[in-house]
Amino acid sequence: MMILANARILTFDSENRVLDRGSVEIRSDGTIGKITSSHRRPAQSIDAGGRLLMPALINCHTHLYSMLARGMRIAGPRPANFAAILKKLWWRLDRALNEEDVYSSALVGLMDSAKCGVATVIDHHSSPNACPGSLDVIERAFQEVGLRGATCYETSDRNGRDSARDGIRENVRFLEKRRADKLVEGMFGLHAAFTLSDRTLAACAEANQSLKAGFHVHIAEDPIDRAAVSRLDRNGILDERTLAAHCIHVTERDRKILADRGANVVHNPQSNANNAVGTADVIPRVLTGLGTDGFSPGIWGELKASMGLRNLRARDPRAGSAALLLNNRAIVKKIWGLDLGRIQTGARADLMLVDYFPPTPIDSSNLFGHLVFGVANAPVDSLIVNGRYVLCAQQLLTVDEPRIAEKAAARAKALWERV
Repeated sequence: MMILANARILTFDSENRVLDRGSVEIRSDGTIGKITSSHRRPAQSIDAGGRLLMPALINCHTHLYSMLARGMRIAGPRPANFAAILKKLWWRLDRALNEEDVYSSALVGLMDSAKCGVATVIDHHSSPNACPGSLDVIERAFQEVGLRGATCYETSDRNGRDSARDGIRENVRFLEKRRADKLVEGMFGLHAAFTLSDRTLAACAEANQSLKAGFHVHIAEDPIDRAAVSRLDRNGILDERTLAAHCIHVTERDRKILADRGANVVHNPQSNANNAVGTADVIPRVLTGLGTDGFSPGIWGELKASMGLRNLRARDPRAGSAALLLNNRAIVKKIWGLDLGRIQTGARADLMLVDYFPPTPIDSSNLFGHLVFGVANAPVDSLIVNGRYVLCAQQLLTVDEPRIAEKAAARAKALWERV
């Protein structure tokens, strides 16, 4: 057990209480114990130095395999549309990945996530020529860095039926070895409806029938995938555990289907803007959170972008909301039953200390203004995941970052040559 004391605490409980000075007990089982509002430091406590203590962040959709593409140049003219981006960059990259690339890329992405205060990462993976066992490799990277999360394999017909069968087998294999005490969960991965035949979708639904895992799938990211919702629904993919990334080009009928099935939507505003595919709107009655889609490791930028783009889309400065940030914890609770994202007795001790000393009054009434315009810009001093320090004094404790970065750079160079 340990106690963090002398911290300004953002509880994110039902009342969004702000405790000007207090302490939080972290139990040996990785849960939060007693929370005290007091200027007195308990004996044998760790001094937080007056920093801000708050729940760690959650990234509900990303692609760890894309991390080694940072700075990569593709010869020839720039892709003119989203389909060209996929064919010229991402589908060439994922085919070139080998097992060590997958491992290095996951390590880099998870290390960067930790330094941004992200404790939970929901990954969506693809490596068609290194598929069998690839999810175990990613799980190993999670374990070494010390983060919580989930991963899945991106089943697709774009590389042929044998490759699609490999994707189904990898999802099933990984899901069958789930344990309740593991930090890394599984989902059943699908690329997008426009690269999946009805035959393959039916095979995925059948394979997942006994596993009862949530499907993790891209939906209507671009007009090329407009028919996604109805096709996925016909094939039994959409339910309350489905994680639907993007959902930009959806009709009113699509929105009703998503709401009626209880699906969970994840907006990825920075990636969508970069790919020029459009801006997503919040769908009534649909739980909607935030992801990065591999664009960056941090979630604060997505929160800012989502608010700004919603305001712009509606031409109304009141349209944007910080609620999507809190919805990430609700999505994780709904799919896996994990109690994250709040400082409350019994919740998981996934916490971060931030070097933010408010220059103006802060309380529950103006909390989100401080988050967006202050906390989001402040350095993360420490990250605790499941009661264990991963980052302290802005230094990773679990892995040797310079050595890993050096090895990753060498792997990236060779990968780029193959691409």
